Amino acid sequence: MQTGSLGSTIFEVSSSKVLTPKSVGFSREASFEDHQVQGSYPRPEFLAPGLASVSLAITLRADLGVDPWAEAEALEEKMIAGEVLRLVIAGQNLGKFTIRKIDQSWRHCLRGHAGPLILDLGIELKEYW
Repeated sequence: MQTGSLGSTIFEVSSSKVLTPKSVGFSREASFEDHQVQGSYPRPEFLAPGLASVSLAITLRADLGVDPWAEAEALEEKMIAGEVLRLVIAGQNLGKFTIRKIDQSWRHCLRGHAGPLILDLGIELKEYW
C-alpha cells in the first residue's frame, strides 16, 4: 500500500517492503520588518509569508525489503541536482519541495556487505515556488 511519495521515491508498506517516514514535521514562518519608533515600541510590518519547511525521519532497513544504501544515494543525488520534488503524505499533496539537507546514521555495518543494514535518515525540505 502506497502511503505517499517524495518525487520518484515511493513511501509504501507491504508484506515485502516497508519504506515510510517515522515522523513528519511541518513549519512555516512569516516575514516581518520591525520599524523603530523613538520612545515607543517597534511597529511590525508584515512583508510576506515564508516558505514551508518539512522534516522527515526515515529508517531504511535491509530486513524490510529496502536497499538502504541505494535509497540514501538516490535521495542524495536528487539533493545535489537541486531537483524539485512533489511531496505527498497520506494522500495530501503538500506541494513542491527541494531537499536542503540529509543526515545519515549507519547501524549494523557488516564486512562484505555494500553499506549498512540499517540507515537512519533525517531529511530537511524547503518549499519551492
